[in-house]
Amino acid sequence: MEITCNSCGKKINIPDEKVPQGKAFNVACPQCKNKISVEPAGASGEIPSVETAVPSPSAQIQPPEDEVFTEEGQKTALICDDKNKDAIKSVLNELNYKISMATSSEDAVNRIKFTLYDIILLNEEFDNGTPENNAVLKHIQPMPMTTRRKFFFAMLGKNFRTFDNMMAFVKSVNLVINTKDLSNLKNIIKKSVSDNDKFYKVFKESLRDAGKV
Repeated sequence: MEITCNSCGKKINIPDEKVPQGKAFNVACPQCKNKISVEPAGASGEIPSVETAVPSPSAQIQPPEDEVFTEEGQKTALICDDKNKDAIKSVLNELNYKISMATSSEDAVNRIKFTLYDIILLNEEFDNGTPENNAVLKHIQPMPMTTRRKFFFAMLGKNFRTFDNMMAFVKSVNLVINTKDLSNLKNIIKKSVSDNDKFYKVFKESLRDAGKV
């Protein structure tokens, strides 16, 4: 299936075997991060709003091979942690996230380019990184705020104080978590994501009232 982003015009090629049959799904534009809703013909009997012309190979963008396109309303998460991935995965499963596991910094960056996750959890030492030189963090930090506020970004480290807002600001993340507090990760994530959603709900309503959206 070939689709075109209705925001920036980027063409995206999705392998047919990865397209959910008869179900609407979302995919993020790898260029502008606009969330594109795709409704296959079998989902409603209507022709989907996609381009049928196949773009040239150089224009096609391929997703990570194991990436799963989500159904409408499904929350997604990306885990970038070599040491605590099983504990984090267990918590996110309980919170009903569809989970992707990054195997390296390069893999994580590629996934982030293609998919707009609802939440990303990154260990500061992921893939032999350091607190000062983390490739995934360096990829996300320069993103414009119009993109950054579309997902929740948490960073884990052994020297952080959980809920340290000043450190979160310094790192350009939504939340920092000390790895010693992983036993309480479920409550930490639930509270922080809920607070973030409430804040941006008010923020978006303010923009709408000001005629800026």
